[in-house]
Amino acid sequence: MIPDGDYAASVSLTGGSGKAYIKSPCKVSITGGNAVADIIWSSSNYDYMIVGGKTYYPVSTDGGSEFEIPVRIGKEMKVQADTTAMGSPHLIDYTLIFNIGDEEKTLTDTEDEVMGRSDMAPIDLKGITYISTDESSFAKEYKIHRYDKDIAVLAVSDGRNYVIVPEGGDVPQIEAPDTFVIRKPLTSIYLAASAVMCQFDSIGAVDKVSLSGTKQEDWYIESASDAMKAGTMKYGGKYSSPDYEMMMETGTDLAIENTMILHTPKVLEKLEKLGITVLIDRSSYEEDPLGRLEWIKVYGLLCDRQDAADRAYNEQKKKVEDIDLADTQGKTVAVFALNSSHQIVTKKRSDYFVKMIEKAGGSYAAPVAENDESAASSVTVSIEAFYDYAKDADILIYNGTIQDAPESISQILDMDPTFKNFKAIQSGDVWTCDKSLYQFADKAGSIISDLHEIISHNKETTEFFYKLK
Repeated sequence: MIPDGDYAASVSLTGGSGKAYIKSPCKVSITGGNAVADIIWSSSNYDYMIVGGKTYYPVSTDGGSEFEIPVRIGKEMKVQADTTAMGSPHLIDYTLIFNIGDEEKTLTDTEDEVMGRSDMAPIDLKGITYISTDESSFAKEYKIHRYDKDIAVLAVSDGRNYVIVPEGGDVPQIEAPDTFVIRKPLTSIYLAASAVMCQFDSIGAVDKVSLSGTKQEDWYIESASDAMKAGTMKYGGKYSSPDYEMMMETGTDLAIENTMILHTPKVLEKLEKLGITVLIDRSSYEEDPLGRLEWIKVYGLLCDRQDAADRAYNEQKKKVEDIDLADTQGKTVAVFALNSSHQIVTKKRSDYFVKMIEKAGGSYAAPVAENDESAASSVTVSIEAFYDYAKDADILIYNGTIQDAPESISQILDMDPTFKNFKAIQSGDVWTCDKSLYQFADKAGSIISDLHEIISHNKETTEFFYKLK
């Protein structure tokens, strides 16, 4: 264990575009085994950081944004920092490593327990025995730990833990930081993370959601739209301005948010002050599309629909396992939409839809200039730049989730004459999808299977895509 005192620590930072850095060495103060670092960014444009699920604001912006944050010595730390350098705020993922003196080795287990737990490791619950951790096939952003007395802990990669207590069970004594309690049964959920609704639909648990952050006319999931039409689910305001009074009236017992809630930390704080546990869904951070799909197990656990969740997950996973990649012939695929500024909006190579294309046997034609500070999965390029790298793509897919899809190839040609020189336009290998696609993460296997049909068999109509004439 490192003695109490002030130390100079070296700082290693990875993530983002590589342009930003933290001044090294920095001051680290250790008191009672807890370490706090005083860090200064190379830019004054960082307006807050998320560390261990908590929001920290700068103590100064003179000569660079300065923060005082809790740290672990010799261990990788995943953090997020919001920058306004690009005009609008962008929340970016970074990894930090702090080392004191000449130490470049990992701390011992004892030191790790003092300085902070390893990522998503089981936590100690007084009087409760840890039993096992569920296996995950693809998901990397969460772990489910099982304890006796039917208690489970959902550990998420942002450092937050959720102790899930069964109906009638006693809440155990909790000492781990950034730990929250979810009591079952859940009867009145506020769902602001719209991409999660499909998971509730797949396991027959839409009735658990009483308030929606999405209006009825914006739902493509029939059961959600029907529930709002019937009045059993009501619009409870979007994530940045929820209807707190309605939450109190309906007895909201859980708010499920995506990471956009981190852009409005005062809302997060307000919900927690009202006694409403906030679960921040990080399924969109999964690198593998089947990892995003596997979050259905989280909601199966919360809603006591674990068997239904396993069946739905295994059914979709099998669709991918059954794909024969031998008949794809290495075809290249480009994805695009044309925005109101007459620019191409396309996908970065890291995007989950691109991962689906690759799992379906396609080779993605990626934009050349896709590296920037933004954590967004899309990038905007000129039509000329798009032509340079996508003109020889075998297949074009118009992304109707961004802009309304054209009804024919001739409409694409009307958008800009440059398109007539694309190989896929000339061969007629052009498909599109509509805005509903993003609401069906639970159908990842079906979407990948559809893409395989397009790539390998030139099929004209599938469940999620259709060919333009």
